[in-house]
Amino acid sequence: MALKEEFQKQLENQLAVWQAQIGEYQARAAQAQTEARANYEKSAATLRENVEQTRKLLSQVQQTNEAAWKDMQSATQRSFEELQKGWAAALGRFL
Repeated sequence: MALKEEFQKQLENQLAVWQAQIGEYQARAAQAQTEARANYEKSAATLRENVEQTRKLLSQVQQTNEAAWKDMQSATQRSFEELQKGWAAALGRFL
């Protein structure tokens, strides 16, 4: 009987350790999900900002006459390239 009781106690102790470890892992997983969610939200905010900046750029281009467009074309293209880089960087955080 003593061996049986000792074995039962070992099993109970092991179960308690495993249950505690599961609790720790679940807490870590919840934390990772929270961090991942925060990263996604940050990336989404960056994407939304890029969309807004692109809309503003488009509006400026649409309102510009041909003569003014020639003056601002290279700056506008550089701005758009920067927006594209920002977009790619933000999307890279999703993957």
